[in-house]
Amino acid sequence: MRLKHLGMGLLLVVVCITSSCQKSERANLIGRWTSRGGPNMIFQEDGIVYTINKGDRRQKGIYYLNTETKPQTIIMDMRKSDLKSILYFDYAAFSSKHIELTPTHLKRVGENKKESERKRKLLFQKVDPNDPLRGENNIANTASTRPNTR
Repeated sequence: MRLKHLGMGLLLVVVCITSSCQKSERANLIGRWTSRGGPNMIFQEDGIVYTINKGDRRQKGIYYLNTETKPQTIIMDMRKSDLKSILYFDYAAFSSKHIELTPTHLKRVGENKKESERKRKLLFQKVDPNDPLRGENNIANTASTRPNTR
């Protein structure tokens, strides 16, 4: 009986230690992400997101990661950029270096929220922040926003 309690206690300690050492989903999301078939993105701690699509087309917005829903979701408010939209995605993290975003809904300025026509899953890989050509500091400092034109 005593051995059983000792074993359960050790198991509880191991679970507590390993779970406290893991980063939160939001902390894992911070950084630059690249994708072959879609935009590259930079998620910052302050809630700012940059999307980089086809060379110099950089957009700046804000994001919200909801880990309470199943599946988890990301909402990106890009209304003050050239995109003039709010983008909704299902979010799945496979590791600290691999995520998947699936477009679900789109709300353009002046329109109702509607289901996204694009259902293709976008797979992203995290970029080393110290990479001189692809690191987030190289992109984030040159992104721009347009003033809200409403």
